[in-house]
Amino acid sequence: MVSDDKARVMGRVAEVAALAGIKGKLDGDGDFGMGFELERGRTQMAFARYMGQAGGRDVVMFFSQAKCIKTGWLKGLSRAAALELLRLNSKVYFARFGIWEAPARGELMIVASLDHLLDTLDPEELRAAVWSVAQAADNYEREHGGGDAY
Repeated sequence: MVSDDKARVMGRVAEVAALAGIKGKLDGDGDFGMGFELERGRTQMAFARYMGQAGGRDVVMFFSQAKCIKTGWLKGLSRAAALELLRLNSKVYFARFGIWEAPARGELMIVASLDHLLDTLDPEELRAAVWSVAQAADNYEREHGGGDAY
């Protein structure tokens, strides 16, 4: 079930995306998903998610999955891979890498993400945000192994 606040915010994100010429749709979690065709015939999904409020202002996170890693005994993210993500954070513009736990699926997800205030989000900023996270995630996939469908 999607809350009224989330529906309102995602409706506004959809409006701004349309103004930017970007098509998308709400998924089952209430996130707004957008697909992108990148160079070399590659594709990448980017999403907008309502994160709540900060200082009374709505915050939207744009993210794109870079890789899924199974967890459990002798599995998971190595120390070297975690340090590489920290190093990459100092090299990417308008994105950051993070790790989300999905215990029900028995995996970690490496994502590229970026936060934005909804009330200052215009079409150019939305376009830059979703392309930035999609390209950062795709670059990671190409270098470190592919991501699974999100």
